[in-house]
Amino acid sequence: MDSQHSTQFEAKIIWAEMTQSPCFIYEDKGYYINQTCYFIPRDDKYLCAILNSKLIYFYMQQIASNLGDGVFRWIKQYIEKLPIPQTTKANQHIVNQIIALVDEILKFKVKDSTFDISALESQIDKLVYKLYCLND
Repeated sequence: MDSQHSTQFEAKIIWAEMTQSPCFIYEDKGYYINQTCYFIPRDDKYLCAILNSKLIYFYMQQIASNLGDGVFRWIKQYIEKLPIPQTTKANQHIVNQIIALVDEILKFKVKDSTFDISALESQIDKLVYKLYCLND
């Protein structure tokens, strides 16, 4: 490998175009994607958590094309419309908690891909609701 190439890969968020529920994956190993998948070239665990939240799923159900049987098209034109809260001094503590939970999920999934993360996901959803000034 020459000096122009690096073995360091930038993290990204990957998702499939057609799914029944949010399925955004934080990927930092340098994997490639093929057709019907999209990616956001950002090392952003906070954004990945927001995109996987129940609140964003509810929002997507309102704006996205439904293909029947509960399957939605998670395409760029809808993803760009999602209202993602910016990180501010006022909400930084919530953002940090979300990132810590994502790190915990990633740690468990490396050890055991079948590990039940539903309790951690529920905690993230509650924090996301706080970001949007909502409750359950």
